[in-house]
Amino acid sequence: MFKPKYLKQAKLLKKGVRKFLRYKEDIIDAETMEGIRGKLADFEQAVSSKEKESIKVGAKSLTKACEKAVPPSGSPGLRENLEVIFVAVIIAVGIRAYFLQPFRIPTGSMQPTLNGIIARPHDPADGEFDAPGLIGKAFEKVAQGRTYVDFTIPAGSRIESIREKTSFKFFTSTIIELSDLSAEPIKVRVSRKALLGDHTGSDFGLAAELGIKFAPGAEGKVGGRVAYHRDIDQDLHVRGYVDTGDQVLVDKLSYHFRKPRRGEVFVFNTKHIDGINLENPDHGSQHYIKRLAGLPGDELSIRSGDRKLYVGGQPASERYLQRVWEGTGEGYRGYGFVNPDKTGEWDEGVRDGERVYALGDGRYMALGDNSYNSSDSRMWGSVPEPNVVGPALMVYWPFEHWGKIR
Repeated sequence: MFKPKYLKQAKLLKKGVRKFLRYKEDIIDAETMEGIRGKLADFEQAVSSKEKESIKVGAKSLTKACEKAVPPSGSPGLRENLEVIFVAVIIAVGIRAYFLQPFRIPTGSMQPTLNGIIARPHDPADGEFDAPGLIGKAFEKVAQGRTYVDFTIPAGSRIESIREKTSFKFFTSTIIELSDLSAEPIKVRVSRKALLGDHTGSDFGLAAELGIKFAPGAEGKVGGRVAYHRDIDQDLHVRGYVDTGDQVLVDKLSYHFRKPRRGEVFVFNTKHIDGINLENPDHGSQHYIKRLAGLPGDELSIRSGDRKLYVGGQPASERYLQRVWEGTGEGYRGYGFVNPDKTGEWDEGVRDGERVYALGDGRYMALGDNSYNSSDSRMWGSVPEPNVVGPALMVYWPFEHWGKIR
């Protein structure tokens, strides 16, 4: 579980050098760039060997190559600033890798504890769409993470593609391209999922309204090119707003010193969980956030018509699990009785009127607080211990929800 300090420092140096190369690729000549990459490859080989002296020599050689790549500035202050930036990058990478990691809540499976991305389309029956002015929008963006949507697809248009674009790994937009080459693409500053819909009722539902079908992309995956949609007989106005999912900080350190606790909110990755289909396999495993409801060796059960979660035959007594099944607090409705249709792990626990979840060694049960609208371990199986990342600490944005997660 614990790595030697020199291996951790080596890992940070590798990440820092990769970032350095990306930031400086426009000012470093090709020959020098290849030289640094060669030093980096040698260093990675030394790290793989885990030989301390080889790593030490490789680190010194790699660092010296990076320092020589940027010619000394005539201004000592500028040189010092570059050095500070280089060190800051390594420190930031280290913090993210070993201590804290930001995470955005993508869905409503943990509501009302944590808010996911929620779209609120405007209903014309409510009258004119009345968005605030520039200052009002800026205030709501900071306080609530709210983005207003107001665009029109002209009558007679044909949609060529609907693609999502992310800038600076944070700002997400959806680009709607029309077949009329003279028409400017429509850029909407929300995710494609919030615009098209994912059958949760918290989106604009554009896919259902127009009957959009996408053409398969590479290797049969769903792409952005639109194969079919119903005729747009009149101007289609899409208006409303989207509230961003809560941005949380995940503690990646605590589980190195203590065991996960039943009842806490935790983050894990989806690697080797067979019941979870990746939205984009090219991106690898995803990170999910749920309530940790069961520990290795636990036997949990949910009964039809009963809102409780049972642990070892008794109603769960942990404070925040109890809050969910008792329905205390606005929005909590208890635990739902569902079929484990995405995994065979619970086959032996399928009984009339009850589902039993027996957890083996190194397996955890992850449940959403919004049980009736949550895809979780009930459907796709338990979480392996190596997948566990850490407990969720706090919401840091939007400020309206700022505070410790309970």
